[in-house]
Amino acid sequence: MLAIITIGIPPEIHLGPLTIAWHGLTIALGIIAGGWAAAFWLRERGLPTEPVTTLGILLTVGALVGSRLFYLAEHDPAGIVDPGTLVGTNGYTFDGGMILASVLVAGYVWRTGLSTRYLDAIAAGLPLGVAIGRIGDVINGEHYGERSTFLLAVRNSHPDALTPDPRFAYQSGGLYEVLLALLILAVAWPLRHHFRQPMRLAWFVLGLFAIGRFFEFFLRGDSPDLALGLSNTQWTSLVLLAICIAGARFIRPKDTT
Repeated sequence: MLAIITIGIPPEIHLGPLTIAWHGLTIALGIIAGGWAAAFWLRERGLPTEPVTTLGILLTVGALVGSRLFYLAEHDPAGIVDPGTLVGTNGYTFDGGMILASVLVAGYVWRTGLSTRYLDAIAAGLPLGVAIGRIGDVINGEHYGERSTFLLAVRNSHPDALTPDPRFAYQSGGLYEVLLALLILAVAWPLRHHFRQPMRLAWFVLGLFAIGRFFEFFLRGDSPDLALGLSNTQWTSLVLLAICIAGARFIRPKDTT
C-alpha cells in the first residue's frame, strides 16, 4: 500500500447549507486558469483579450454538452433521448467535449472574423485548464480502471467516492489525464513562440492530446473495445490525430506575425 496514492477527501465540500462539488470547483478553476493563460498569450502578441470571455463560455458549454453526449453514445445510447438520463453529474468523455468545444469556438472565430490566432490562444491555455479541471476526477474517484498496486494507482478511501471499494486502489484515469495535460503544458508552453503561423500551435496541442490519450487507454479500461484490440477512445484519438496532421499540412504560409 506504500506504493499507491491514498486520497481520503470527500467528493463534496459542505459549508453550512452550501454544498460544493470538487468536480465543479476544479473545472471552474481550470477554466479561469486556462483563460488567464490564453489572455497572457494574446497580450504577448499585442492582441485584444476581450474575446477570451466569450470563447471561454463557448468552450465550457461545448465541453460539458459534448462530453456528456459522447459518453451516452458510448455507454447508454438510449439515454440521449431520455431527459432524466441526459442531464447527469457523472459520466463525461473528454473527446466529445473537445470536439464540440472546438467546433463552437472555431465557428465563432470564423463567423465574427476574428484572427485564427485566437484559436492558438485557446490551445495555449487548454493544457493548464485540463490539468486543474481534472483534479476533481481524482478526488471523486471517477474514470477508475482495474484494481492495481501500480505506483500511480489511487485508493479513494472516503466512502462517498465513486470507486467500488475504498479499501483498494484502482487505476485512475483522472490522474492520468492530469499528468498528460501537465506534460503537454511542459512541452507546448515553452515552444509557443516558435509557432509563427496561425493555427500551428492549435493543431500541435490537439495532436499531443490525441497521441497521449491513445497510449493512455492501454492503461485504462473505462472505454469499450471497438475493433482490433483498441477501444472507442483510441480509435477516436487516431481519427483526431489524422485531422490534426491534415489541418497542419494545409496551413497556408501567410501571416507569420
